[in-house]
Amino acid sequence: MSAPKRPKFSIGDVVVNTLYGTVGTVTGIQQVDGTFLYEINHSHSLFAEQALVALSEFAGDLWIVEEVEIELPFFLGEIVRVRDYGGHLFKVVGVRTEIYRYYGEGWEETIYELKRLTDGWEIEVPLEDIIPVALGEETSVTLVQDIVIAMPALWPLPADNRSSGPSVDELLDVYNDYKALYEWFGDEQYKQMMETVVQRLRTIVNHQNIETDKG
Repeated sequence: MSAPKRPKFSIGDVVVNTLYGTVGTVTGIQQVDGTFLYEINHSHSLFAEQALVALSEFAGDLWIVEEVEIELPFFLGEIVRVRDYGGHLFKVVGVRTEIYRYYGEGWEETIYELKRLTDGWEIEVPLEDIIPVALGEETSVTLVQDIVIAMPALWPLPADNRSSGPSVDELLDVYNDYKALYEWFGDEQYKQMMETVVQRLRTIVNHQNIETDKG
């Protein structure tokens, strides 16, 4: 009677996955219908023995795979402040991570793409320059006050066909920002600001109609 079949690799063995040319550690072993399957690096995938080779026996080319965990404390659409930009408020519209590797050193840098609420001006800043807007009982009121203070140029009417204020598209962006804030915080002041922007849009449309009639 032949001895029961034993797995070729043991937990803790360092192996090469020949399907991908990557190196990993055996972290689990399962036997299905007499075939041994191996878990590598606590992944959810299982690999057959014939796909694995002990690192000490491998003579081919390897891909060096590195798992990097990146923390993203701010989400898309979140309202934030930025260091050195005073009380201006920005909305997060994008984020990317840049990974740097050199001999003997390496680091990651998270870059946020932001749009200023008042005029849609876009900037890119590193994570460490972003200041969160704390969420408390007084935050929603303070936030609206800050937005109003930061928007003095929002209300002038266009003159001589040269717009000294925001365009209709920019006002619609501002409206959408207030709408998002209202949905997040449920504060009626955000709804009031939405109505204010709508009134401003109506004023611009009426002004444009008058100018058209004059022409």
